[in-house]
Amino acid sequence: MGCLKPRITHLENKCGHLVINVHFVTLLTLLYIFAVDANHNNEGFLPWPLEILKHDRNHVCETEECKAAATQLLQSLNMSVDPCEDFYEFACGGWVERHPVLPTESHRNQFDIVMEKVDLELKEILEEAEEPGEPSPVVAAKKAYQACMDTDYLESEGLDPLLDIIGSIGDWPMASDSWKEENFDWQNAIAQLNRHLGLSPLVSLIVYLDRKNSTGSVITIDQTSLVLPRSMLVDPYTYGRQLEAYRRWIVGSAMEVVKARNASVPATRISVDAFEVIEFEIELAHVTTPSEKRRNAYRMYNPMTLQELQQMTDSVQISSSHAKIHWQQYFEAVFAGVDVTLSPQERVVVKEVQYLSDLVTLLGSTPLRVIANYIQWRLVMTLGKDTTQKLRELAFNFDRVYSGTKEKLPLWRECVFVTSSMLSFAVGYSYVSRFFDIEAKKSALQMVENIRAQFSSSVSDVNWMDPATRQVAQDKAEAMKELIGYPDWYANKSALEVYYNGVSVGRSHMRNVVSLKTLMMRRILSKLRVPKDRTEWYTSPDVVNAYYNPQTNSITFPAGILQPPFFSKGRPEALNYGSIGVVIGHEITHGFDDMGRQSDRYGNLAQWWSRATIDTYLEKAQCFIQQYSMYRVPELDELLHTEVMMNGITTQGENMADNGGMRQAFLAYKKYVADNGPEQRLPGLQQFSPQQLFFLGFATVWCESTTKESLLQEVLSDPHSPQRLRVKGTLANSEDFAHAWNCPAGSPMNPRNKCLIW
Repeated sequence: MGCLKPRITHLENKCGHLVINVHFVTLLTLLYIFAVDANHNNEGFLPWPLEILKHDRNHVCETEECKAAATQLLQSLNMSVDPCEDFYEFACGGWVERHPVLPTESHRNQFDIVMEKVDLELKEILEEAEEPGEPSPVVAAKKAYQACMDTDYLESEGLDPLLDIIGSIGDWPMASDSWKEENFDWQNAIAQLNRHLGLSPLVSLIVYLDRKNSTGSVITIDQTSLVLPRSMLVDPYTYGRQLEAYRRWIVGSAMEVVKARNASVPATRISVDAFEVIEFEIELAHVTTPSEKRRNAYRMYNPMTLQELQQMTDSVQISSSHAKIHWQQYFEAVFAGVDVTLSPQERVVVKEVQYLSDLVTLLGSTPLRVIANYIQWRLVMTLGKDTTQKLRELAFNFDRVYSGTKEKLPLWRECVFVTSSMLSFAVGYSYVSRFFDIEAKKSALQMVENIRAQFSSSVSDVNWMDPATRQVAQDKAEAMKELIGYPDWYANKSALEVYYNGVSVGRSHMRNVVSLKTLMMRRILSKLRVPKDRTEWYTSPDVVNAYYNPQTNSITFPAGILQPPFFSKGRPEALNYGSIGVVIGHEITHGFDDMGRQSDRYGNLAQWWSRATIDTYLEKAQCFIQQYSMYRVPELDELLHTEVMMNGITTQGENMADNGGMRQAFLAYKKYVADNGPEQRLPGLQQFSPQQLFFLGFATVWCESTTKESLLQEVLSDPHSPQRLRVKGTLANSEDFAHAWNCPAGSPMNPRNKCLIW
């Protein structure tokens, strides 16, 4: 889903309330004057300054938290817009104007701002000296961060660590004057990259829960990942600018490697090789399955033995011997160092059977030199940012074209990201102990229970489900496991030591990266024979996001997201239910979207719906596909020289979750009010009822400024709709929204035709 706060000083802590109050009074005065002079056409919205006088001050929340919430909301709104015409612009117009995209970023949204705040807090932790009794993994994280920040040592070390890895897997032809084909084994190369870095240049191998027996794990084989979005690679004429930037990145990186090893390689040779690398990746893209066709989990569940996998790929006619895949050798190379024995009868699951057949054919028609160049490029691309300033600049130059960023991030933010990625639970341990409010976890748990209960209640009222299917759906919702804030084992410091047993950190940043990623991969591969643990965390507590895992039927809300603007104590619950409440409802609904519905309460693939219920569901799902496919993204028309439309197929799951999550959160909020009584209004915003505040809380979470290049990436490869359309599409389907805001039937925000599932 799923991303700034300056460093707080003691002076700011003492003066913070004063600053908020002064800003609040100033904003309130200005907005009151503006509202009196404004000429609004919607009579339901027009008299808002007059309504202020009608509300008893006893019904207005005057706490500091409410004043802060009102200030933030006032800064976000664009009062000149009719909310029934464009609620996103009404709720976010002021926010977008005040938050232009920073030169170091490609977009700016609420998640980014909270992420920057968290990064500053992590920076504070990582830059502190080692404390007595501190867990060794936390000490290792501080040392890893220091190594990342030590640019003098990085430059003195040069590319030597990278050259060692390149040489260990057969050398990089385009950056070598002595490469020999007979010394290169592409299968061993990708096995080593998978084992040490989790890279999958041609074939993806991962150990994860078995989709039909979620009590254990299985080796899963899938199609490759790609550097550029598949849609760019299969349409090189439209995306020639991005492909040219990609080519320059490859050429520049190869030249740096040539220079570092004092080799003699003509620039023309490197240029030709780079062109062939891109042509090969384009061919790879053509044989991969697009994301819109990867929504049927049954189609992608193809169990077989290792021996049967070998027979399957051996049945493909090949024109070159290097195209034959020796699966037993490949598996053994990946699992080297892991206490696992693999026989020809080892059970594996292949997600894309046709891809493997097409890959063998493609490899047979591709010179080994091109295959070697591509695999080694994926290595250099991955680790280049962890080496010299020059290779980092080459990566940034590509990113300027690809995402629209104008300046590099400060090194400390990159180092915080790398460190928290590699030692996530160590860094998260310190973050939780210092910055997380335990009361937020208790509140989130209660809200999860409230919204889950509401979802179960709503399911009982669904008339398109037969009674038996309704009962199973309610059972699945009740069985959903919630992981809130941080892992329970954080209470035991020794558990953190055990989790990171074997961690080794030195002065070389790149060698640290390889060592720590190898440890991560070993931990993943070692789970092949280990029973499932539904309470296992797969993400760090400092992450600003939320997740639903269909294979464990669990929802995760890390500590990082349980803070403003998503959640705050002391402000009206309408805002909390409209923000973090909708996020919770969103993740719960994922268990019942077009992909989540394919798994049962245990996370197993199971057909627990009746045929009639499935047919009705698919008809309702088609409504969402058609609705979002009709949305245009005019910001991209000039960039692509054509009218750009949304892909309602690839985004259907997230769109359903947005719609269902908001509706369930609103119904849960109404029950909260019924149980606890009506809420007070916000000062300076008394014209907005608590129900209206709920929808403002929802919309303002998705305020965003973005570069056109970043928006293009989102449209091409993100399963979520762009932020503006997440607000527009969800609210356009909501009768509750239309009623709360008195939007006329047929107005843009209250169309007569609406989509509804949950």
